[in-house]
Amino acid sequence: MIPKDRKQEWNSPEKSRNRLFGGKMKKILIVIVILLLSNLLMALPEITFKEMEHDFGTIKEEDGPVEYKFEFTNTGDEPLKLIRVKAT
Repeated sequence: MIPKDRKQEWNSPEKSRNRLFGGKMKKILIVIVILLLSNLLMALPEITFKEMEHDFGTIKEEDGPVEYKFEFTNTGDEPLKLIRVKAT
């Protein structure tokens, strides 16, 4: 039997909330969050280049501009977006 002074403490809204989120509910929420995050991390775009650099050698100004194409492939599961591409 619970003494009267402890009975009120046990039935308080704060204690009820702690019992609800303190046990199984908290564990279930953690598992759901982990599953959602792992699913998001697995489906990412991934870029793979055939070559990472190219040496043009010595270029004479009178030969005009030179070009080179870097080939790449999206090897990931999601669409790949290229944003702010800069030549160096």
